[in-house]
Amino acid sequence: MPSSSVSASQTKPGISDDDPSQGEVVNPKMVVYPQRWYILFLFSLLCCHQCCVWNTWGPIASSVQAAYNWSDSTVAMIANWGTIVFVISALPTSWLIETKGLRPACILLSGFVMVGTGLRCFRFLQPDPSFFLVVSHITGILNGFTGVVVMAAPAHLSCLWFPQNERTTATSIAQAANLLGNGLSMLMGPAIVSEPDSLGTSDEDIERIRKEIDIYMFVNAGIATYIFISFCIYFPSKPPQAPTLTSGLARTDFLGGIKSLVKMKDILLITFAYSLSQGIMGVWMGVMVLNFRDLSISDKQVGYIGLASTVGQCIASVVISRFTDFFRHQMKKTLILLLMGSGSMYLLLALMNFQVLPSSFLWLCVTTVAATSLSFACCPLFFELAVEISYPVPESVVGGFLSGIFNVVGTTFLLLFFVPNIGSLWMNYVLVGSVAFGVPAVVLVKESYKRSAVDDGLINNHVKAKSVQ
Repeated sequence: MPSSSVSASQTKPGISDDDPSQGEVVNPKMVVYPQRWYILFLFSLLCCHQCCVWNTWGPIASSVQAAYNWSDSTVAMIANWGTIVFVISALPTSWLIETKGLRPACILLSGFVMVGTGLRCFRFLQPDPSFFLVVSHITGILNGFTGVVVMAAPAHLSCLWFPQNERTTATSIAQAANLLGNGLSMLMGPAIVSEPDSLGTSDEDIERIRKEIDIYMFVNAGIATYIFISFCIYFPSKPPQAPTLTSGLARTDFLGGIKSLVKMKDILLITFAYSLSQGIMGVWMGVMVLNFRDLSISDKQVGYIGLASTVGQCIASVVISRFTDFFRHQMKKTLILLLMGSGSMYLLLALMNFQVLPSSFLWLCVTTVAATSLSFACCPLFFELAVEISYPVPESVVGGFLSGIFNVVGTTFLLLFFVPNIGSLWMNYVLVGSVAFGVPAVVLVKESYKRSAVDDGLINNHVKAKSVQ
């Protein structure tokens, strides 16, 4: 949080205690604003669309390959820009959020998405296929910068705007929205762009597919423009007065926060468990079609499994997070139970892939949905527990640190596919191992709730905060 935030004995200027239109004043310092839900909605919309743009080409790969003669590596590389740029820009973007505020960061980065998606709409001015290829790469790069704020900032936003009993829920909603974008792109792309004829593609068919792709590009650009304008119109970096004591207190400076994190054993353990379990699961979802091909599961059926898993992950994440907000200080136990449940499902998947257990589309779908949903439900808990333990390190710094290592692990997983004759069965060992090594790391974490302890001290001495609905 900005170092200019108020101290425990100060109040921020903004609204008066007798102004009921702005929110309910709990005491002279703490105010919970109803606008927090709009702020969360708009930020979640950016999270969702960023993932839609990232996954533009995967769901319509055969169509764009027929229309523009792209190779598999071209489709993969445009998506890979998201991971590459994330690793490069994680620290600078986290610094931007921490020092300049959430509003400038979101306006700038949503502007990147708008510019990138807008460039893809100019084929009518320059119909050369090479031009479209170049601007598609540029879009992947610009969209990759936005990935940092999407992954690193949810916990920061929830701390700034939400009371204690809603923080984990708010974090999970923003993270689930990003995942939902992946599922929406699987529906939206094929709904607009038709598949090429398997018997061959004529010049007329190529031009028709190109025009459908143009429509898809205009849809993406229109949504991106709406989001950018909405951020410009109203999206304050923080409320006039803080909803909790800790959201209004000065924090460690950016560089000091980074130095503190790398020295904390518990944070390193959480980062290890988070990046291993979430990083591997996340990229495996994108290539699981390779894992299931030997089981006579078609690409279309894998698409259904992926969509069902996306929905399940979103629901499980929000439900578990809401449960955690009601039963506070139980994050470590919840994480262990979720990871063990997910690991059990991964083991069943492995046994099916090794044909030790019989498999079918239904069983693969149920097991995959259960495994990935339980795993993804851990994501907001990892972030919130890390923030609690590392307090007073800013939430944006913690989020950037975890997300950066997460992407390094995901990239490493994908690079293993370049090993000659490696096949696909190795993925089953890695999936089970991601949990087998992650659970002991969580067990070794010394659970503490430093941030909540400060807020609880205020509540115990004053009046318990009531959220304005």
